[in-house]
Amino acid sequence: MLGLAGLQGCAPLPWIQGETLYVMVVTQRRLDWLRRDALEKRLWDPLIEEYRRLHPSVRLSLYSVNEDEVEEELRRRTTRGLGPDLILLRAPMANTLLKNGLIAPLPDIPSMRRSIAQVAPRYLERVRIGSVMAGLPLHEMVSLACYNRKRVTDPPRTTDDLLAMAASGRTVGLSIDPYGIWWTAGTQGAAQAVIPIITGRVSTSPGEAQRSEAQLAGWLSWLRQIGEQSRVDIATGPEELTNALITSRLDWIPCFSLTLDTLQQAMGDRLGVSALPSGPGGMPSPFNTVQVWAFGLDSSPGQRQNAADLAELSVDPLMQRRYVLESQEVLAVNRMVQTPVASSGVLAALAESEHQFELGFPVLSLPSTLEHLRQVSRRMEAVIQQVIVGVLTPEEGARELMRLRERVR
Repeated sequence: MLGLAGLQGCAPLPWIQGETLYVMVVTQRRLDWLRRDALEKRLWDPLIEEYRRLHPSVRLSLYSVNEDEVEEELRRRTTRGLGPDLILLRAPMANTLLKNGLIAPLPDIPSMRRSIAQVAPRYLERVRIGSVMAGLPLHEMVSLACYNRKRVTDPPRTTDDLLAMAASGRTVGLSIDPYGIWWTAGTQGAAQAVIPIITGRVSTSPGEAQRSEAQLAGWLSWLRQIGEQSRVDIATGPEELTNALITSRLDWIPCFSLTLDTLQQAMGDRLGVSALPSGPGGMPSPFNTVQVWAFGLDSSPGQRQNAADLAELSVDPLMQRRYVLESQEVLAVNRMVQTPVASSGVLAALAESEHQFELGFPVLSLPSTLEHLRQVSRRMEAVIQQVIVGVLTPEEGARELMRLRERVR
């Protein structure tokens, strides 16, 4: 049990007896197959346990909603006065909901300002919209590599190692989605060319367009070549990759940290975890996401205060450290909490992946909306798929991606 020592802004107050706090957990698109345990994961246990101890008269009502359905669900619940009071979701989704008037900005109260001050600035920037914030960051999740330790004794550190491993008879999986394939752009020297496509922020420097197109063509050519390898499978998404690793149909895959608990339960000591490999063009460019707390529109004063207390408690340094140690699948956003890499190979891999992201895709820490990311990823995936199957040449695919970055501005 986490004690009161070190907690800030969390002292028990005389709440109205029987007050209910409605908390909506938004499951990510393409990861909705994990929702069966979304409300019962180890990640939730420390926070709920401590909050209930501090506020025994407050009833917590948790429920999950698919990311594709959250706007409709919020409109329905808000018009009927059914909350929610607090929402856990991805940063781009919070930005979208604030833009559409479906959530409230973070409360401008002293205790919330103290909590915001504890969060590393790179996470705050993802939800800072002008003078207001769409959410309070809770934790970060990252892309990394998962493998079968019975088949892969030394995980590949470079893409050449990865290809050599496939040539030796081990099976490798990739998938056409941000978690499964965007990391390869950095390994082939194309990260700086991909960033303007994702962000819509295009440089006008002389020669930039020509360099970007050449980098994209090189990346797509490598993807075309690796897709032709008999021991490399291109999957449709993370669920297919995860199931294939569990059933030993694949020996190595890119994976998302939120899937680690499912993989660990299914594979036990067969599961190995490492950072993604580098390549001749540089470090990988892994995709990551930050989950944040957002506030509903129609809470009573008591419910709003209860919601603020839960959000504030969640970023306390002791609580953040417990998330990291007990879940082994997220990284802390509190700037005072260092990842204890010496205590776990999994945590060391998570920390290395975060470092790769900061070096390769730092501009992706700027705020964006979910509509933009969905639009970009859908179009990028279509082009990449066409190149891999031979409908487009790498050069044609590069030109399509260059046109795409102009459309998403």
